[in-house]
Amino acid sequence: MNWMKKLIIVSKLNTLIHSLSSFGLSIVYTIGHVLISWVCATLIFNVDFLLASADAIIEPIINGFWFYLLHKFAHDKLRPTVLAVVYTLGHFSIASMWSYTFLDVALNLAVLDAIIEPILNGFWFYALMYYWNLQDKSDNQFVSS
Repeated sequence: MNWMKKLIIVSKLNTLIHSLSSFGLSIVYTIGHVLISWVCATLIFNVDFLLASADAIIEPIINGFWFYLLHKFAHDKLRPTVLAVVYTLGHFSIASMWSYTFLDVALNLAVLDAIIEPILNGFWFYALMYYWNLQDKSDNQFVSS
């Protein structure tokens, strides 16, 4: 794929992400979170498809609400990096409590999952916020010119 096609794809992705409200952006985030969570549960807990799927659906929905709250009330007050750190710390707490309490997995596996999976989702969160903020900067540049 040549650089022009890549630029067009990135531009369309950026426009799509920015066109979403906090609710829409949290839906996009939650879909990515489900995929990341399913892979982590399958590999770390070594559980069957159904338990990994339950973990991959329920825990990300809880974190989707966490994402929504942060984006709705703090996306314009904190830089994306700070927001990603705050999100990741909350995600760690939610993930470890969920795995240990409700899935009844060993504490060491719950902690391992609660470290790896939120870090991956922190990068996913940062990527969405980064693209969201890129669009804001471009809009401001066009308005001020």
